Amino acid sequence: MTDAALGAPVPRTRAFAIAAVALAAVAFSLNGFFVRNLEAAGTWQIVFWRASGLALAVSAMFLWQHRQRAVRVFRAGLPIALVAAPTQGVGVILFIYSLTHTTVANSMMMLSATPLFAALLGWAFLGERVGWATAAAIAATMAGIGLMTIDGLAGGSLWGNLAALGNAATFAIFITYLRRGRGGDMRPTVILGALSGLVLAAVIGDGVLAAPLHDILLCLAWGAFAQTLGMTLMLIGSRGLPAAEISLVAMVEFVLAPTWAWTVTGELPTPLSATGGGIIFAAMLGWSFRRALLDRPVPLRPTGS
Repeated sequence: MTDAALGAPVPRTRAFAIAAVALAAVAFSLNGFFVRNLEAAGTWQIVFWRASGLALAVSAMFLWQHRQRAVRVFRAGLPIALVAAPTQGVGVILFIYSLTHTTVANSMMMLSATPLFAALLGWAFLGERVGWATAAAIAATMAGIGLMTIDGLAGGSLWGNLAALGNAATFAIFITYLRRGRGGDMRPTVILGALSGLVLAAVIGDGVLAAPLHDILLCLAWGAFAQTLGMTLMLIGSRGLPAAEISLVAMVEFVLAPTWAWTVTGELPTPLSATGGGIIFAAMLGWSFRRALLDRPVPLRPTGS
């Protein structure tokens, strides 16, 4: 069962939707694993080749599914894509920079604040109410970020931590824009976002084509398989779950990503960063759980629709 406009299957059960989002989070959690297995590629080289793999894979899927309607569907998504895609491109650069300038755990802890940024943007630009629970979670998150920033100043990872925080903000802007186009196929935004990151890396970076072949192939696989799979599964799952439940299930990523990094390199955060990250994670878990309980479930379409 598929939705012709979205170009994604509509899950028949909530359990299927939850599983899709959880598996998407698992795919996204491999980001740190890929970075730590690179040999010599720099930030701009990683951005360029990862974005290339993502753009090629998503474009191929889009063209294969829509065929003769591809141009029409792509043009329908352009109004939002042209605004949101550059934000995604900048966010990708900040994300890769953070992974190469601080620990995977620090990056993931900072990124776990994304839903709160989205809530603030919704309040500022969409008129959505911010209740006491959200305000409390924001205060706790700011305290956790403060501890991690202090630790970054002492340990030399300040810019990596700030880049991760910037990525959380840009991603929140990205998903705020996507809310307006959730009734259509959002893959044009993903494609243009990947292309914007690719172009920025090619223009600003130096020697993006000179990365070792091992690193080029790894980054292409990262974008074409892990990122594409994660985004596809997230699109499927989002059709059957409200936003609060998606953010709750997606917490899997922030637990698994540091685990993969520890398994591969033995990388662990400092005690102060772990404390700050724990505060952020606890605040987000409590906030997401409360929102999941309060939000009305999105009704699934009956079989055969």
